[in-house]
Amino acid sequence: MDNTERFEKALYAVCVKIRDTLHKIPPEYKQKTEEIRLRTGKPLALTVDGKTCFLNSDGTVSSMLQSNTVFASSQDLSESFRALCGGSVYAHENELQNGFVMMKNGCRAGVCGTFKGTVQEITSINIRIAREIFSAAEELIKEYNFGGLLICGPPLSGKTTVLRDFIRRISNKGKSVSVIDSRGEISGNSQNDLGLCTDVLIIPDKANGCEMALRTMNPDIIAFDEIGTEAELAGVLQSFNSGVSVVTTAHISSEKELLRRSITKKLLQSGAINQVAVLPQKHQGKMQILKAVDLIDFDI
Repeated sequence: MDNTERFEKALYAVCVKIRDTLHKIPPEYKQKTEEIRLRTGKPLALTVDGKTCFLNSDGTVSSMLQSNTVFASSQDLSESFRALCGGSVYAHENELQNGFVMMKNGCRAGVCGTFKGTVQEITSINIRIAREIFSAAEELIKEYNFGGLLICGPPLSGKTTVLRDFIRRISNKGKSVSVIDSRGEISGNSQNDLGLCTDVLIIPDKANGCEMALRTMNPDIIAFDEIGTEAELAGVLQSFNSGVSVVTTAHISSEKELLRRSITKKLLQSGAINQVAVLPQKHQGKMQILKAVDLIDFDI
């Protein structure tokens, strides 16, 4: 599935009025759009190649507000949220507690609003278009030494895209990879190409998923997105002590932040990670591939 098709398929989660306008935008914007953002009373915005653009009623896209720029009303947000949830908010209750809804096609929609036990009002929806870039991990694969790997960078730097391509490439080299996909985002709910030797476990609890994969799948590598808890760190160490390499990602804005954050600092110091791939802010430089041991003594 190419990026234009992914864009089109994600539009089921937008109200009919706005959906009809989004269908009109030029193909080059559909191909490059990373996010669709709806905010109550604010202009509908697209993130295109890392830059914010606004949607106009004739389907054109501009970097500045125009007289015909589309604004999203509270009714638009309400209708879009119902469409996003397929008419059943209850079915997505666990996801909503973490601020997102997993979409049918592997995309993810972040939501903001008033939550008091249940959803009271939605004021923002951010649809992130999952993308497959089959060259994203090319340089990383050349330098990978088949040990633990941490892929890190700021938001929208492409961590999951690199992880997805890395899994595909290493799997096609004959390595058995177990993917713990807590939100269906890596696998695109089985629509993405993750290689010939990859098994996917879609489970909210990544730590439990690591344990299950170790017991049942005999993987060479366990891969999951966004390490962030002590339980997930324990899962990494269990895998490491079982002779299985772990590949994961983390949100960081600089190399120094790796040691300022408790989880990533402990991860590096554990010895379970051999290499760290640091992605730059989108479109602002090249990936750096560093030895974890060199970062442990990094002067912060």
